[in-house]
Amino acid sequence: MDSADAAAAKSQSRDQKRTVIEGTVKKRKPIRPSVSRSDIYVTREPRKFQALVNRARRLLVDRNYPSVTIHGLGAAIPQAIKVANVVKASLSDQATMDVTTDTVNMYDDIVPTDPSEDMVTQVRQNSAIHIRMALPDKLKVLISAKR
Repeated sequence: MDSADAAAAKSQSRDQKRTVIEGTVKKRKPIRPSVSRSDIYVTREPRKFQALVNRARRLLVDRNYPSVTIHGLGAAIPQAIKVANVVKASLSDQATMDVTTDTVNMYDDIVPTDPSEDMVTQVRQNSAIHIRMALPDKLKVLISAKR
């Protein structure tokens, strides 16, 4: 198989995966699982970075939460990792991190340009990361003794 045949086969398989529909794409917000107070959702917005770090520290240290989970989706994954690393460094690397990755289905509504056609829903997949952070019990005892 030469390179022209390989390119044609790749193009054909790509066309079979997703049908092209003319129209405007309206992206829905991602579906979040049940939210608890210890869940922190990270976005790409850099000005919220320090607020996210402070919130994670406050939940772990001041409010004695057993764990905090930092969630990042798609382009916010590097930011979520950075938040977790800064929180861990601010706690003198005493926090434990349990990292899991996931693939999340996201839904888009395609509004066709032709008004006689029906609106279509399209499913796409996006990567996600969940970082569960916790403090060791010994460190929690030291923190509570200082108060």
